Amino acid sequence: MSEGIRTRAESSEGPTPEDVRVQLEGRAEVLEAALRRDALLESVLSGPGWKRRWREQPMLVPEWLEQESTVEEALERTSRRARVEGWADTLPVMKGLRKLEARRERLRTLVRKRLSRLVSVAGAPVLKVELARLDGLVRKRTMLSLGPGEVLLFQSARSSPISLGQTVPRSLALLYSLVCVLLLPLLGKGWAMVALVALILSPVFWLWARSGRVWMTSKRLLWMPTLGEAVSVPLSTIAPGGVHLGKGPAFDLKVDGEPRFQMSELADSEALATLLELHSQPPLRGLVRSGVRLGDVVVFFGSLEEEGKVARPGWAVLRPGGVSFLPDEAGRQVLSVVTGRESALEAEVGQVVEQLRWLSGEEFDAWLTKLVTSTGGVSWSAQDSLLKRDNTPLTQVFRVSRGSQVLKGEVEWSAQSNAEWILRTWPDAATREQKSARK
Repeated sequence: MSEGIRTRAESSEGPTPEDVRVQLEGRAEVLEAALRRDALLESVLSGPGWKRRWREQPMLVPEWLEQESTVEEALERTSRRARVEGWADTLPVMKGLRKLEARRERLRTLVRKRLSRLVSVAGAPVLKVELARLDGLVRKRTMLSLGPGEVLLFQSARSSPISLGQTVPRSLALLYSLVCVLLLPLLGKGWAMVALVALILSPVFWLWARSGRVWMTSKRLLWMPTLGEAVSVPLSTIAPGGVHLGKGPAFDLKVDGEPRFQMSELADSEALATLLELHSQPPLRGLVRSGVRLGDVVVFFGSLEEEGKVARPGWAVLRPGGVSFLPDEAGRQVLSVVTGRESALEAEVGQVVEQLRWLSGEEFDAWLTKLVTSTGGVSWSAQDSLLKRDNTPLTQVFRVSRGSQVLKGEVEWSAQSNAEWILRTWPDAATREQKSARK
């Protein structure tokens, strides 16, 4: 496309409109057709409901892109010939050329505006590139059920935006009472009650309309609102560092993917952010599709105690080969070690370790060793650990010691049978004494 067209004033010796069309050898018709397509595209993109109008014309953008190389050639040749031969601005071809250039400038702005609401964009806009990208995003079908090989990792609901305790109902009750008193003499008892019911139901409907469900699977992040359009973000499109937790009322979670995802009033946003950070990048990206997690691992909350020192809260990791302890305050450090870059998320240590169970046993143990080393935790082998066993269920107390250090915790009920199986693989006290005697 030309940067501008400068021609001298039309003279009596200048070419006629018919001459110009003949000289352009069909390019005038190409430009006229391009102007009609651009006008239609601009009308589709303008105003609310543009996505619906866009989808109603599935061939609009493909046809535009198919003709674009021909249009660009016609624009370049026509502009150059007009400069060289000094065509007058009043010629119909020149007027059409200027309209096309002006409309394309508006289209660049409009397409960039629509695209920037869906994804992150930077640099000078290139119309055909951004138009193709926008078309792919708008026409992408969102599946509301799990596909073949897709594993559900997380699901939650959008919580109520109102969380101000008892002051909200009391304030609303006072407001509604005042409205009823004011409306009663104006509308009469019947209509005043109708108006009051409408006022009461309005915020209820607003809260309902903003509700929905959030899923995260092995392939994508999915938002299914009660009203409106579902949003699906493939994990493969999330850039490193593209998961952000908000600290103010603007949003709880923001994900830079294709399309961009932003949500406020989201329950368990910290847990979801951690999962997204882990499964959108190596080493866990794509592993969940196997649907099989390492079975001989139990992760539970506990504390490490030593005489004369303050007990350290943290997470115990039980394995056939022994037990490890990671301090509770090392969540951000643990996540940074696994992802290989500095993370701003305050992750929960236990959640990160649980996700490492998608690795093989050898890989899991290697990562656990890295985490223990980097966080100042401890790791004891089964041969060196003294397990206290009595009739107390593991859901009430787990106690293992080595030297002056004692690791305590409570195993969740759902993991108790697995923990019992693991502990049966540990050598008992008699076996350890026999080994010591042989040495």
